[in-house]
Amino acid sequence: MSDKPGLLTRVIAGFKNEVPAATLEAVQKAGIGVYQVLDEVEILRRDLATGGIDPWSASEAVSAQQLYAWNAFVLQTLGDKMIEADYQADARTVGYLPQVTAEQVWAFFGQVEGWLSLARQAAANPGYRIADPRSLPADLPGWVEAEPCPRAHLEAMIAAGAAIRQHAEVALALFEAAGIPETRHADRDRLRQIAAEAATAADYATNMYSPDASAELHELIEKRLHRALETYHHLGQLVAMPALLRTYGQPRQDNFGTGTGTGTGTGGDLAGTAQPRKKLPRPGQPGFDQWCLTDRKTLERWKNDPRARESITELWRHDPNPAQTLRFQEDINQGIERGDVSVLNSHYYCCPWAPIYRVHRPILIGDRRLQAGQEFTYEASAEEILETGKFIRKIINGPFKTTNQIDYCNPGDIHDD
Repeated sequence: MSDKPGLLTRVIAGFKNEVPAATLEAVQKAGIGVYQVLDEVEILRRDLATGGIDPWSASEAVSAQQLYAWNAFVLQTLGDKMIEADYQADARTVGYLPQVTAEQVWAFFGQVEGWLSLARQAAANPGYRIADPRSLPADLPGWVEAEPCPRAHLEAMIAAGAAIRQHAEVALALFEAAGIPETRHADRDRLRQIAAEAATAADYATNMYSPDASAELHELIEKRLHRALETYHHLGQLVAMPALLRTYGQPRQDNFGTGTGTGTGTGGDLAGTAQPRKKLPRPGQPGFDQWCLTDRKTLERWKNDPRARESITELWRHDPNPAQTLRFQEDINQGIERGDVSVLNSHYYCCPWAPIYRVHRPILIGDRRLQAGQEFTYEASAEEILETGKFIRKIINGPFKTTNQIDYCNPGDIHDD
């Protein structure tokens, strides 16, 4: 954890538009127990191997403990390395992070406590049962878009990948040392194949990387690092619970009835019975509500604020694709109806002042897969459109902190308090 930033650090961070990292550092410190739990799991794996207990014969509680601990470890490691790499990249702003880095770290740390708690619960209860194995193996949180990907992010992913790979290879070696029944050799070979896929992507990315790489090369490296990390994340879960291999790699039936990815499923309507998305009226159509993205609990406040009314009007006037903007909200609304998502008693500080949501079952919002326990909000903004031509639509991961700031996000605005 960094010392309290001094005046010069605050000035430089302000000039670079970086945000304070004190809260993130506190969450980081709280997650340190992940590494102890991982040590316990690796001792457990060695004991199983010594006792000749193969992974298919282990109890569900033992498998769940390993799987949950793995997920917590991967997420904590990714967040740790992101902060570490940024601080190393510019020691002048230690204690502050670029906004994109802070959002990405929140996405990782926001799930650690939930997985850590589950790992400890499974360790404490020999009769522990997984509530919904269809949601496994879990995916990583979505990657926050950054064009180009910051150099520190690439370095962090390379460092995290090396640490995660080391533990994944140990886990796979102990998996094999426990003894593989002859009828399970195909599963063993499949895990070896997945490990080879992850290692190849990681090696390619590492060998391509150089600090002065072009933006085009950054993108190629970033894609391979994402692939490597996501594959290692799945691999650790599959080693812990190889029964998941039965459906791994099959098209995943999401709550919206669309096949995606390589996991096992996301809970909810997994048998092709998903309900069609309920479309919201578009601008110009009867029934269109320009406040449909706004938190209902504070709606009257914004309707009574002249600047807020102007901001909402400008948001929709400058939106080049309102249908796409509304599709995100339709996905959220459908998740609320199913009970996959709930609305918290708070809202985001930027126009359109969307609610803060919590995910209860894995769900796809637009192209972003969110996991149980995550907090998120939806940002739609025309603030940058006059300068860059870019209209912003994105899911922002929590946890979130309280602020009195209000940002009206009108096109051309630099900053509003």
